[in-house]
Amino acid sequence: MNHPFRAGLFAIALSAAAADTVEEIPAVRNPAGVEKVVIRQFASEASLGVRAPRTFGRESEASMPSDFAPWWIRGQNSAIGDNSGMPITIEDLYIRALRNSKQIRVFGDLPVIRETGIQEAKGAFDTKAFLKGKFEHENDPVGNVLTTGGPDRFKQDEWSFEAGLDKKFITGAEVTLSEKMGRLENNSIYFLPNPQSTATLSLSIVQPLLKGAGVSYNRSTMRIAKLDSQVAMDEFVRQSESHLLEITRTYWALYAARVTYLQKAMLVDETGRLTDELRARQKVDAHPTQLYRAESALASRRSDLVRAEAAVRNAQDRLKALTSDATLLVPAGVELIPRDRLVLAPTPVDAGEAAAYALQNRPEINQAFFQLRAATIREKVERNELLPELNIVLEGSIGGLTGGDYADAFGRQYTTGGPSASAGFVFSYPLENNIARARLERRRLELRQQVDQLKTTIDTVFLEVKISAREVATAYRETQAKYAAVKAYTADVESIKARRSLQTASPPPGSEEASLTAIYLDNLLDSQDRRGEAEEEFIRAAADYQIAIVNLQRAKGKLLAYSNVTVMRGRDENGLPLIYLQKNAIDGKSTIEGK
Repeated sequence: MNHPFRAGLFAIALSAAAADTVEEIPAVRNPAGVEKVVIRQFASEASLGVRAPRTFGRESEASMPSDFAPWWIRGQNSAIGDNSGMPITIEDLYIRALRNSKQIRVFGDLPVIRETGIQEAKGAFDTKAFLKGKFEHENDPVGNVLTTGGPDRFKQDEWSFEAGLDKKFITGAEVTLSEKMGRLENNSIYFLPNPQSTATLSLSIVQPLLKGAGVSYNRSTMRIAKLDSQVAMDEFVRQSESHLLEITRTYWALYAARVTYLQKAMLVDETGRLTDELRARQKVDAHPTQLYRAESALASRRSDLVRAEAAVRNAQDRLKALTSDATLLVPAGVELIPRDRLVLAPTPVDAGEAAAYALQNRPEINQAFFQLRAATIREKVERNELLPELNIVLEGSIGGLTGGDYADAFGRQYTTGGPSASAGFVFSYPLENNIARARLERRRLELRQQVDQLKTTIDTVFLEVKISAREVATAYRETQAKYAAVKAYTADVESIKARRSLQTASPPPGSEEASLTAIYLDNLLDSQDRRGEAEEEFIRAAADYQIAIVNLQRAKGKLLAYSNVTVMRGRDENGLPLIYLQKNAIDGKSTIEGK
């Protein structure tokens, strides 16, 4: 996600990336200064890039063709069991996940939930309407004849109603406008007119001058809520990228598991034929120990085949869980057949560019910057809370009195007499002020912690980028080395088989040819084991290479863009806000919405 403020800082940082001096972090009260220095320091590190992997010996001279596809790779493109097959690609799985994944929905709800805090913070400045009503009856003994002018008990009935509006403004001022109407009746001969109705329109303004004053202070809650929602949005992106990466891992794990199953199935068939041959040659030239070894190898390879079959099923079920697509494996016997081709060509990696891109786009770094800004706002709020309370109080009113009804009293407010007004102030200051001082110190400590957290986060991201960039090159080199091993061991097996074909079909017992044939059969088992291990390691290394390419995009913070996935907003069937991922076609047209 792009942020203009940080983009500008990043441009400044790149211009100073060649500087060798290390700047000190400025006062943490200036978040822009902190961000500028942090970005400059790490941009300088990013410009150094990642060195090419060192070699500690001779590299394999075997050149791996980019279209290398032996039978055990081609064979996985079809159903390998007795069941029907369902072709799938990574893009197809992404679409299914965006449409069905409950986990992605959980991630998407987080920023929507946090955004409600923005509206909640605005609620402090809502205009409030109020209405009050009261009836009071008095029946008290009289201790002074002047109270009633005769009766020994004072009796009075009072009705009062007040309605008005109350609002807090962004400056901190609280304004109340109200209309109060009442009716009073008692048994005093001095109370005239009796009964009487009153009406009073009043306006009250309380404006803080120190504590609680200012636009910045009063907007702090909303600003923090917005930053929290942005942190949640970046968390949604981070979690979504991790989820798509996990789908990619499982997809290639399924690919490797299916290829491994074919390899082990062929190895079981070859071992079975070899065992039958040894059993048939027991009376000719095969030694019992050779037969025992072949039978044990056959049993071991069959057990490996069982485990390989379980790995295929586990990977399929894992994909179903990651996509939350109930139709993916229905009926249960359907095989998922990966259709993406292995990338066996080298992938150039510019580690410096990857680190610079990650500095601007990794969700974790965005979150750390937002959290630093939020901590700065909280610290400023607590510094304001440390000030004494000094409020200006302004009040004004107009009133009307009549012996008639309420309407008459209401009209006399504007026709009789004039307005009343008052002005004053309220000052308050706790002498120790321990609460405010403790909170301010806590906020300062949290701010210092956020600066260190920001640097730690960038350190961690750079480490991930370096490892991911290095892993792409390493995985390719490993795949190339495993290809050389497959090529050599396959040639070894073919050589043994060719040498066997030169031997006599049925050499005389005890002859030199008979002994050589038995040795060849024994060596063939060893050679098949080595070839099988090499093939299995090759497909595992090739799968790791595919994953490494995608993982580098996640380390750069651009996996969603790399996969043509964008974050969208909408409404669900109940009208509630919704944040979801949308898969786009190469030409930019939408293919599916993960609502």
